[in-house]
Amino acid sequence: MGKSFDISGDVGRDTNSGIQRYSGRDLYFAGEGGVDLNDGAAGAVVRESAKGETGENLNGTGAEQMDAALENFQENNWSDLSQEERKQSMTELADYVADMTGNENPPEIIFRNDMGDGEYGGYNPETNTLEINQNMLDDSAEAADTVAHEMWHAYQHQCALDPASGRGHEYQEGFDNYISPEYDFEGYQNQMVEAEAREFAQGFKNKLAGMKGTV
Repeated sequence: MGKSFDISGDVGRDTNSGIQRYSGRDLYFAGEGGVDLNDGAAGAVVRESAKGETGENLNGTGAEQMDAALENFQENNWSDLSQEERKQSMTELADYVADMTGNENPPEIIFRNDMGDGEYGGYNPETNTLEINQNMLDDSAEAADTVAHEMWHAYQHQCALDPASGRGHEYQEGFDNYISPEYDFEGYQNQMVEAEAREFAQGFKNKLAGMKGTV
């Protein structure tokens, strides 16, 4: 994978919706998390993917693909899935996000049963793995959020391996100067690499909330 950027050690800190995350996202406060997809790289990727062939926002092929990727995550559908089916749905969503972002080296998905309560999952850049707590899969929205958030971090790390590009240089700078929440929680929240990941994941949660059958 080339040079990797260790965000925060074996068990890092990250925020989204006030939920604890492992190795990249945990948390201390109950906020909604995410921002509107009006600006920034993350929002642009969601909007362009949803446009599809028609070029109309949230219509056409792109929107249909996103709907299909999130269909099992609708609350009524998710409750009927077995544990293995939920794992498969998360793996398929990760594959969709990898295609969506153009990630040429997507992480391996690993489900673990040794994480603590409240820890959903995280991306490990050293091993290029997305590790998910298989004991915390009851909440479909948080399951989708975990995949989207951490897959965006995987994309950021891929881009950072090519600092010659403008965006890659920004990501490399962000990871080289990563702000840990233990030292500066506000700075941690506001740093570009985390704000983008929350924005990207929030786009999926917003889409899921608007789909028919979602409570």
